[in-house]
Amino acid sequence: MTTLYKPREAGLRIPMPGRQGDWPADGHPVNFANPYEARLVRDGDLVQVKTKPAPKNPAGETGGSK
Repeated sequence: MTTLYKPREAGLRIPMPGRQGDWPADGHPVNFANPYEARLVRDGDLVQVKTKPAPKNPAGETGGSK
């Protein structure tokens, strides 16, 4: 699974490298080999998107009846 990073605040405009527009508010993977992107994470301008684990199915593995 790819880790996504988003701007630390809603409405914060962070330019993507290569004139690709602004960093998406819903998140985008970071290329840590790129010094610009790595610095955005290190400086706290980009934060990791928190994902919720999938809920466990209370009905069992298949969800069907026997």
